[in-house]
Amino acid sequence: MDPESDQDVCAKWSETLRAYHGTSCELENELQSRHQLGLSEFEVLQVLSGHCGGADEKVMMKDLEAEMYLSQSALSRTVTRLEKAGLVTRAACELDRRANHLMLTAAGRERWEAARPTHEAVLRKHFA
Repeated sequence: MDPESDQDVCAKWSETLRAYHGTSCELENELQSRHQLGLSEFEVLQVLSGHCGGADEKVMMKDLEAEMYLSQSALSRTVTRLEKAGLVTRAACELDRRANHLMLTAAGRERWEAARPTHEAVLRKHFA
């Protein structure tokens, strides 16, 4: 590749990082101030809401990890905060005691649904 093309690629990467940082900071601030949720907490609730349509539906923690951008320990801390807030429940798997199931509570679904318009508005502002 010629140097100009390398510069273009680097400029696009920098632009992507600026867009990501600006959007994620605004999402974090808006979700926290309006709904008492961090961005990672919202994302966990969003993934769970897609899997937990009924009251008894569960998601394996390892399956949630596969859909998230967080490390295993960061995801575990996020789930612990959500569990303490009563937004998710965590239970050991009967077949593998090392594994955990997660369930979205009614309060968790309600908080996620209330926060969705805020999330969408910020995304629309940055990407529409």
